[in-house]
Amino acid sequence: MMNFKKHFTLSIAATAVLLLTAGQAHAQSGSRLCGFISTDTAGKVGLLYEARTKDASYKKQCDEAISRMKKKIETTDELKAKNWQEVKRWTCEDVGNKGFVNPGESSDICDKMEAKVGYKVVKKGPAAAEYTKQ
Repeated sequence: MMNFKKHFTLSIAATAVLLLTAGQAHAQSGSRLCGFISTDTAGKVGLLYEARTKDASYKKQCDEAISRMKKKIETTDELKAKNWQEVKRWTCEDVGNKGFVNPGESSDICDKMEAKVGYKVVKKGPAAAEYTKQ
């Protein structure tokens, strides 16, 4: 009986610790997005690159990604027809909150991306956004 009480007490204590320390996952503080977003229509589109702020070439990576994506927009009729906003080192949440996530979803869209890779992100209606590597 003494062993049961000890085990029960330890179980309660462990559960309390887990409950008290559990919390919302935080954003990837070392990630920033660069590229372009078009959010003025029902179908949101992002041409985005996730850069890591700890990389020595972080700013250069962003500038090069923006340049590549700008060329893609200028040479693709479907993309050229949209209104674009430049994204230069924005947080993942700031971009997510521009209409790329549904209510109740995490706005950290970098969770669905791989760093140092370009993506086309498309969000249409209530469906989840689609992430396509470019």
